[in-house]
Formats: sequence, structure tokens, C-alpha cells
Amino acid sequence: MKINEFTKATKIYFRSQRLRIVFAILWVVFVGLIISLGFGTDPYLLHVRGIPAPHPYPVELVVILVMAMLFHLSLLVTLDVYLHSRWKFLAMLVTSVLFLLYFGMMAMHAPPPLGGMIFWTFLSSLLFLVICFWQACLLLLRRFFRRA
Repeated sequence: MKINEFTKATKIYFRSQRLRIVFAILWVVFVGLIISLGFGTDPYLLHVRGIPAPHPYPVELVVILVMAMLFHLSLLVTLDVYLHSRWKFLAMLVTSVLFLLYFGMMAMHAPPPLGGMIFWTFLSSLLFLVICFWQACLLLLRRFFRRA
């Protein structure tokens, strides 16, 4: 695929729905947040383990989290592109909730970058939950208040 075809396909993908642009901007913001939170002090290392303040940058953790966010985004985009029914938002919700459960189990002593990842998965799960609720309400309204 040539560069021009890729940019054309990307423009068409984002023009079709404005929510995709907001989601992509939030995703980029949270990737930047995860990278920048690695420079902060880790409260677990500071208070529980008693290690003094200049902590090393958690390169491995940040790379794993960014790759997990890329994987999550690729799953969501694949579901969005290839599913053409109302069930795609439910599939996106299930995918985001599974990511939230996996990363949320480590929330008790999570370093700051992992906290950013947990917050991202919570936010995306909440977004898809609201969309699924909206779709269910529209379906019920159409079914019960249809004009004869």
C-alpha cells in the first residue's frame, strides 16, 4: 500500500464519525501520559520499600504498557472496521473490560505509568458502556414506539 493510499484511507476512516477523532486524541494523550509518568517518583518504592527519591525510569514497564495500548487500539480499530452491526460496540466493551480486569488486578501497588494505563482502560470501558446503553435505549424506543 502506498503512502497516499494509506493517508486517504485514514482520512476517510476519521471523517465518517467524529467520535473516532476524539478517541484517537485521547489515546495519544494517554500514551504521552504513560511515558511522562515514568519520570515521577514511585510511591510504593518510596514509602513501602524505603528506597530514596531518585528512582530509575521504568523503561521495560513503559514499553510493555505502550505495546499493550497499541494492541488494544488495534483490536478496537479491527472491530470497528470489520463489524458492521450494533454488536461491535458490545465487542469493544468486552475487549476494554478484559483489558481493565487484566491490568486492574495490579492496581494496589501500581507504579504511576500502570495507573495511567488502568485509567485509560477504565475510561475506554466507560465510553463503550455509555455507547452500548445509548444503542439499547434507541433499540427499545424504536421497537416500542414505532409508528404504525
